[in-house]
Amino acid sequence: MMVVSIVGHVMTRLLVVVVFLLSGCTSLQPPEAPETLPQLVYQVPLPPWPTSAVDRDITLDLKIYVNSDGSVRDAVLLTPSGFRNWDASALQEIRKWRFSPAVDRGKPIPLWIRQTVRIHFEVPMFMPLAEFVCTGAALADSVYRLLKSGEPFELLAKQFSVVTSRERGGVLGKVDVRTFPAEIRRELAKLRDGEFTGPLVLGQRYIIYKRLARGIEARVN
Repeated sequence: MMVVSIVGHVMTRLLVVVVFLLSGCTSLQPPEAPETLPQLVYQVPLPPWPTSAVDRDITLDLKIYVNSDGSVRDAVLLTPSGFRNWDASALQEIRKWRFSPAVDRGKPIPLWIRQTVRIHFEVPMFMPLAEFVCTGAALADSVYRLLKSGEPFELLAKQFSVVTSRERGGVLGKVDVRTFPAEIRRELAKLRDGEFTGPLVLGQRYIIYKRLARGIEARVN
C-alpha cells in the first residue's frame, strides 16, 4: 500500500494534507498494466486552502500523466474541489511533482495514472535533517554499517551521496516532514537528535536520514 501526504500552507498554520487512498495509483492504459507503476518521490506544497473551507472533508479524483523520466506532463482534477482558483493553482503545483517512472519489459514508459485522494488538515512539523542518498542497496547497507560503527555522517555523505546536498555533508536544514511519504514520516518520528534511520527506499533510490541537533543546520549552511 502506498500512502503519501502532500502538504500546503494556509494562513492559520494548518496544512492541507492529501492522503493517497486505497492501494496506490492505477494505470489508465489497457489492456495490461506495466510491471511497475509510478511512485511519488518528490512533491511541492499545495497552494493555500480557502480558510472558509478548513472544516470540510474533501475527496478528489486525480488523473496524472507521468513521463518516462518521472516528470509530470499533465494533471487533471476529475472531481473539482468547488474552488476554481484553488484547483488551477493545485494543478500547477502537481505538475512539479516527480515520480519513479512506470516500467514495462524492463524499460521506463510514460502513462496516465489515476488516484483518489482525501484532504485533511494538520499542523506543520519541522525537523533539522541531513540525508545520504544512493542508487544501490549494497552501498546503502555499507554506509549504514559504517554509521553504526561511529563514522561521521557528514564525511560519508560527502564521499558517497549522489545528490547536491553532499556538498554540505548531506545537510538539508529544517524540513517540514509532512512533505514526505507516510512511511518515511513514521521512521523520522522515531529519531532523537543525532540519530539516523536505516536505509529507506524512495522510488529508485536508497536514503538514510539523520536528525540534526538544533542549530547545527544553521552553522553548516
